[in-house]
Amino acid sequence: MSTRRIVVVGGGGSGIPIAARLGAAGHDVIVLEAGPAAPAEPAWTVRGGVPDSLLTRTYDAELWPGRPWRIARGRTLGGSTAVNGVSFQRPHPDDFAAWAALAGPEWTYTACLPALRRLEADQDFPDDPVHGDSGPMPVSRDGADEPLTRAFLAASVAAGATAEPDKNGGGPSGAGPLPRNVSTGGEPQRWSVARGYGRMLRAASVEVRTGVEVRRVRFRGRTAIGVETVVDGTPGFVAADEVILAGGAVETPRLLLRSGIGDASDRDPTAPPIADRRGVGRNLSDHAAIDLAWRPRPGAASASAASATAAWTAAWNVPAGFAASSALELLFAALPTAVIVTGDRAAGGPHELRVLLGQPIARGRVGIGPGPAVCYGYLTDGRDIRALRDGVRLAAQVLRSPEMAEVVADATIPAWVDAAADPGAEDAERWLRDRLATALHSCGTARMGAADDPDAVADAHGRVHGTTGLRIADASLVPVVPTRGTALLAVMLGERIAELIAQE
Repeated sequence: MSTRRIVVVGGGGSGIPIAARLGAAGHDVIVLEAGPAAPAEPAWTVRGGVPDSLLTRTYDAELWPGRPWRIARGRTLGGSTAVNGVSFQRPHPDDFAAWAALAGPEWTYTACLPALRRLEADQDFPDDPVHGDSGPMPVSRDGADEPLTRAFLAASVAAGATAEPDKNGGGPSGAGPLPRNVSTGGEPQRWSVARGYGRMLRAASVEVRTGVEVRRVRFRGRTAIGVETVVDGTPGFVAADEVILAGGAVETPRLLLRSGIGDASDRDPTAPPIADRRGVGRNLSDHAAIDLAWRPRPGAASASAASATAAWTAAWNVPAGFAASSALELLFAALPTAVIVTGDRAAGGPHELRVLLGQPIARGRVGIGPGPAVCYGYLTDGRDIRALRDGVRLAAQVLRSPEMAEVVADATIPAWVDAAADPGAEDAERWLRDRLATALHSCGTARMGAADDPDAVADAHGRVHGTTGLRIADASLVPVVPTRGTALLAVMLGERIAELIAQE
């Protein structure tokens, strides 16, 4: 493989891993990150991941037509892995099968397993053949024995869940402790990709530039030759033999549209047209989220606060057809929401059991024109509403269970939960619309597929159709959001695309 000058746009969950691997392979690699250098990394607090933080990029969004929202994505070295809730679940093998059906055999679970193993140092299952024991990202599952989490897992199993002690093991979906990108040697510490891959970046002499906004990709004909930048208000240009976009499922399609790639009605009219690919910015899928508030009994609360080290400690991944037509995820928090968001362990307030809609039917979009940058399209299909309603009923059943009676003092359960399905439908929909949020797990906005697939933007190696020298390596490639979170997915995508480049 010849050595090339490669510019990676984005120093987040996918960008740092692919830069590290390509640098180690001998390429001349430059990472351009819009945000500052990585911050100090607490174990679990997500206070840096909120809108208007110094470490995030904030977007105006719309949950469904007429419902405004604001979201934040990581804008620092490490991206959202530096500011999120440190959940680090692998996609399920069934998720890979759905992607491979559109993208090809390169994206089956078996094909991606070496990348999954290579990125991790699993601290609980290091000898398991599906796990890695020496990768840059530590994975741990502390918290399964703390009182609240233990009660939640017991209640989930009593309600019909399969026990799933290793959620990254590839077995049947069920209830178990959440894997986290947290090192438990001594004081628990978050490990963003900037921290995990930092030594590799330095050893490979990868150049990392922060505070660099990339405005568009520059082309000669249809060949990418570099990127136009702005640093402290001063425009510039960084030349490249290949440009790799790793800005995430929101920013990558926006950069493509500004660079003349996309449907003519969506892209920047001031940019020379490069490639008509209507899928750019479309096909957005993400998990709709609803929170049920509850308060623990005082004794249980103090025990939990002493041992929890992440935003969520456990989850029940509910297969489609069990409680709803869609897959669901119940995410369990063993600390008050105020503690998770602020990092202040003295903060009070309720805990929340989060209900995620695993695979919403409706699809949203990302754009650069007037109006919200991100439109999720939630609740525009009645099946999504019914699935969320069923998910809330399942969450209420868990909170009211005998297994949780000793730790739950009270829970805010809507009255419609106890109504018959039809009489409670209108009340349920109003309640859901009042409380809906997003899990910030966006995927699919520049998805993989064959060149003759009108909605595909890139091939199975991330190469953008209709161009040369331009590639994508982030969650915008994934055809549909996995049934679990996307932090580990982003890291795996960087690893896997680097692996595929090496095979070219």
